Formats: sequence, structure tokens, C-alpha cells
Amino acid sequence: MTAQLNSEQVIRRLYQITHDHKKGFEAQIVELIQMGLERFGLDIGILSKIENNNYFVNHCVTPEDVPMKPGDRFDFDATYCSITCSAKAPVAIEHVGNDKRFAFHPAYKAFGLESYIGVPIHFKDELYGTLNFSSPTPFSRQFRDSDIDALQLMASWIEVELIRREQETELKNLNNKLKYQANYDSLTNIPNRRGMHRKLLKGMNHLNRMGGECTLAIVDIDHFKKLNDAYGHPKGDEALVIIANGINDSLRDYEFVARLGGEEFMIWLPDTNAKGSSIVFKRVMKTISEISIIPDPITVSIGAAYYKFNDSKQINLTELIDNMMGKADKALYDAKQQGRNRFKHSEE
Repeated sequence: MTAQLNSEQVIRRLYQITHDHKKGFEAQIVELIQMGLERFGLDIGILSKIENNNYFVNHCVTPEDVPMKPGDRFDFDATYCSITCSAKAPVAIEHVGNDKRFAFHPAYKAFGLESYIGVPIHFKDELYGTLNFSSPTPFSRQFRDSDIDALQLMASWIEVELIRREQETELKNLNNKLKYQANYDSLTNIPNRRGMHRKLLKGMNHLNRMGGECTLAIVDIDHFKKLNDAYGHPKGDEALVIIANGINDSLRDYEFVARLGGEEFMIWLPDTNAKGSSIVFKRVMKTISEISIIPDPITVSIGAAYYKFNDSKQINLTELIDNMMGKADKALYDAKQQGRNRFKHSEE
């Protein structure tokens, strides 16, 4: 066995390991186990996860001749860790074969490990697993209180880190949720005005560099107020969701639909001129006309604006979006004035 680390060295090493977050939790755990092996002068170090009666090796450091790897599973009752978990406290055994309590334990018969020191790991007041170190040879001396203290110090960091990592994950999930809510409509799950603007800026920036073209259109559900008044707002919300899905299904992968608010939607068609967009609008209107959630047919009016980018011309994209929205809105007004259930392109 190698020269063992003293308590001061353990504290110093533990500080270095636990504060090096750049390496990541996986690397930190392996280094911590390696330090434990050096502290105790043992050969096998494991951080386990216990589920029901299964003992899983989460992380381990072993000699080359020990065929063990993360993910290996064992019968929990056939491990020394079952003793540790039953004791609900650290367990240290210098020479299992000479110990009347454990010499006939299934783990000793199966693995022949003579020395063992382990401690339960808890997470949210529940048993998580164990941190344990062992060797096929008896321990060279009796385990001391300082050994138990070092083991518990390592286990304490693991427990704190498990909680920190979960909190970090929850915070990331919450941030992603808030980001989604800020950019997507809560009813239809398509981009809202904010999300639309972000996506338009990205798409237009690409077209501006390439000298491409695009069509932006506003879709308005005809007589939507009558639908709400006749069938109620829940049915109106259902119609909005189905229409949003219908429009989305009518578009190609690189196109998108956003909800402007109320009964209005915006369609973005990159690399599409007036002729190509007319084909899309007919497809959208056909899809919506086939919706049958109410006895009356549902129709929409569409106003569109077209723009051709010039890659040699500097342009304010936010102003362009506002300009195209204004033209599309004017075309939509004209479509309504002409009887609704139709699409119209901006004359410019």
C-alpha cells in the first residue's frame, strides 16, 4: 500500500478538488475517490447508487485487474454497503475474514474483499447510495476516528454537491421555461410578437447577406367575434389553436407562423415571391376551410407584403419589419373590404 495522506493533506486536496468546477462533477468525483484511495491506502473506491434492491456503480476507481465500470449492477444484499446502510453510519472493517459478524457475509464469499470502509450518502433526507473503499488485503492497522472523519468529510461534499446540481438543473429548466414563455404564445404554442421579431431579424439578416427575397403576411380570422359570441370563448380558443396548427402544417420547415394577438397571425415566407406565396396562401385557406369544430365554415383573409434584398445596400431590419407589417396590414384591410375569405398582395 502507498503512503497514506494525513488529515491536513485531505482537507487541502478536498478544497482543490471541490473548487475546480470547470472540470465538472464527473471528474471531481473520480479525483475525490482517488484521493480517498490514497488516504486509506486501499485499492477500490466506489460511489454507488442504491435503488430498491439494486446496487449500481456510479463512479469507481479500480486496479486494471478488477473488471468493474460505471453502470455495473449488483444485488444490494450481497454487498458490504448493505451493512453500512443498515447501520445508518460509517462502517470500517480491517479484516473481514477474522470478523465473526461478517466472515460469512455474501459479499465476502463473492468478492473476497478483506478490508472495507464506507458511509451512507443521503439526498433530500433519503438514502442515495454509499461512498466506500475496499481492498482484497487486510488493512495494515486499525481504522481510527480520523479515518472516519475524512470519509464523512468527503461524503458531506458529495451530498451538498448533489443538492447544488439539482438546484442548478431546476434553475436552468426555469430559465428555459421563462425564455419560452417570453417568446411563445401560451395558448397556441407558436411564437408571439416578441418571438416573431427575433425570428424575423435572424431570417432577414441571412437574406440581406445573400440578396434574397421574402414575403410577410398577416392572417385574420373572418368574423371571429361572431364565433366567440355564438359558441363561447372556450370554443374560440379551441379554434385559434386548431387554426394555428393548420397554418403551421401548411408551411415548409424553413417558414413559420406567429400569433400577433387576438385572431391575427403572421406568416413568414423566406425565398418566396408573390407567385410562390399565393400557392402557400391557397393551401392555408383550404386547410382552414376544412376545420369543422363549428357548423359554420371558418374562413380567413390574408394581406401580404413582398421585399427583395439588395446585398450591397445597408438596411435597418427593424424598420423593414415595421414597414412590411404596415403594408401587409393595408393589404389585409383591402382584402376585407373586397368581401373577406381572400388574399391580397401589397401593390408596392
